[in-house]
Amino acid sequence: MKFEKIENIALALTAVFSILLGGTAVISIVILAGLLSEFAVVPLHAQTSPAVELQAAMTKEQVDGDLKTAIAAYRKIAADKSGPRDVRAKALLHLAGCYEKLGQQAQNVYQQIVRDFADQPAATQARARLAALKQDDRPAAPATMTQRRIEITSPNTGPGDTDGHRVVYEDRATGEVIYGDIAGHSKRVIFKGKPDELPGWSPSKDFSMVFLRFHAKPGQPQTFAVVNTDGTGYREIAKLDASPVCWPSWSWDNRYLLCAQSKDGTSRLLRISVADGQTRELLSLKAAKVTAVTFSPDGRLVAYQAQPSSVAEPVSQIFVMPAEGGTPQLVYEERLTSMLASLKLLDWTADGRYLAIASERTGKGALHLLPIKDGKSAGEPVFVRAGDFEEGATTAAGGLIYRSVEPGGAWAVYIAALDANSRAGVWKRLDLPLGNTLNPGPQWSADSNQIVYSAQYEDVGQTGGESIRLRNLSTGGDREIYHALGYTHCTWASQQPKLFCAENGMGKTDILSISVDSGQVERLHTLPGSPLFGPHSSRDGQALYTFRGDFVKEGELLRWEIATQRETVLERIPSPASGSVSPDERWVVEVDGQRNVKIRPTSGGDWKPLLSDSHAGHFSLTPDGNWLIYHSVDSAGKHSLFRVATSGGQPERLGDFPTTSADGSLEISPDGRKVMAAVGDYEHIDELWSLENFVPPAPKLAK
Repeated sequence: MKFEKIENIALALTAVFSILLGGTAVISIVILAGLLSEFAVVPLHAQTSPAVELQAAMTKEQVDGDLKTAIAAYRKIAADKSGPRDVRAKALLHLAGCYEKLGQQAQNVYQQIVRDFADQPAATQARARLAALKQDDRPAAPATMTQRRIEITSPNTGPGDTDGHRVVYEDRATGEVIYGDIAGHSKRVIFKGKPDELPGWSPSKDFSMVFLRFHAKPGQPQTFAVVNTDGTGYREIAKLDASPVCWPSWSWDNRYLLCAQSKDGTSRLLRISVADGQTRELLSLKAAKVTAVTFSPDGRLVAYQAQPSSVAEPVSQIFVMPAEGGTPQLVYEERLTSMLASLKLLDWTADGRYLAIASERTGKGALHLLPIKDGKSAGEPVFVRAGDFEEGATTAAGGLIYRSVEPGGAWAVYIAALDANSRAGVWKRLDLPLGNTLNPGPQWSADSNQIVYSAQYEDVGQTGGESIRLRNLSTGGDREIYHALGYTHCTWASQQPKLFCAENGMGKTDILSISVDSGQVERLHTLPGSPLFGPHSSRDGQALYTFRGDFVKEGELLRWEIATQRETVLERIPSPASGSVSPDERWVVEVDGQRNVKIRPTSGGDWKPLLSDSHAGHFSLTPDGNWLIYHSVDSAGKHSLFRVATSGGQPERLGDFPTTSADGSLEISPDGRKVMAAVGDYEHIDELWSLENFVPPAPKLAK
């Protein structure tokens, strides 16, 4: 017994000198003094019954190693209010020490000592231990964090499709789903089908299996299947309702798939057994839409993100719940101050201590780690590094594969001159500081010499939101005139040096008037409801024409009177179509999801089909309302600019078009001498990155 006590003291001294080198000498010396004091001999004449019981409990703890018996004794002594205060305080101190040895929470006991026994020496030791625990729990930034870009094998490769070395991807030309190495040295076909009917896929964390989701035919359920990455073991495991599409995530042990389905205002969280396809509903939500789901590495917990389904309470939340079902615990939330605000649940870290999230809580997009313990929040998010984290997945080895948008964003703006017959000359790309993931919405000034557009590049103006900018095409001058918090569309006033802007927030749109000369902003009105898009000034400058809708339910084409703030619905537009009014205000134009264009007089009347072309895009009516200008593919398969008369007739080719993308908008200058195209390219804007050693080291266990 004696030698064991001496060995314990020696170990304590060794620990103290190690901590001294780390710079926490004062705390360590106090702790050491407390340890040594416990071995002081208590005179027999001073012992009381509780003191004897305390000595016996200490023997059980330190000599016999019987922590269960010692804990019961310490609790009994501490609860005896008739016992000496110093003995009760020491019992609590040893009780906390036992909890720490078992890896359990001890802070509450230390806090009780400080609160109830502040006059006792044990309180000094408890304060010191609380300070040490706090320091141990504070994550230290990893010194060896590294990142590297992953060359994308296929345009559809996402963060969950690779671990930085292995990858699962598709070959659309051959109709194959392939497993191989990221360098392309080896590959194996794991599924072969029709090129136009390839399933969606998702590999397991260890890349031993791949989930396949087959596109449902009308009236049929979607089919789930799995296959081994060596090409064997293909089997169908489940069939689910085809709408909405369910994209599951794997459990780390390959036993389950987890997915969320949102339909008719209800989100269901489903767990699917890989072995037999048994499906269990873990959760059903009516007040929010579940957008991300992920298993904890040990399989005991599930984390999910719930986005608001109502604009009345614009809060995005992250919950953790038992994987067997149970009450969800809110672990983090952010209020969405604008439509561009971004909170994304990425994945658990491989050690299960954190949830990796993308957040703008610091005013700039960044990766944060949210501490989780026992299924609950364990502290504030830990900043890792700034950057664009659109989507992410943790690898089995502990790295993070994430997707970001390439510098420069998805959008570009081109301008070409038009001759007297509207023939397009050479297209020139404008050097604009965009960085946009959304259409910059460029609009011509009344004199056709300037444009207004929105930039989402953070180095332009303030962080977050959008920078509304003016570009003088003659001088090349470019300046910010307004910093918007939400997705904002602006148009030039037809008769004054000012802009009218629709700034879309959560559940509302602010109509702004901005002086081009002074930059003075006047908030004209706030319209509740769905966002407004593409405002255009009437020719007399008295009204704005705009489209209101979310492209999910029916939209509305509006005329809004600036002076009276009166709102008139010109046309109700079925989803997913959109509508506009021609620059001369003669025509209402509707473009549906199949690229069919029809027009009718603004004053009312029947609709007249104008164009049906599945390749068409980038539509605009000329200032005189006589022609529809658009982008499509000619008979030789070349992307070109066309026009068709609003009075009817055959399309006429006007020249080349600068890109192959059909996403974007087209604007003819008021003088009819220039054409401007905003073009989105979503096929080639993603970058994949691997981030290693980004998780702070685990806190040291108490000795």
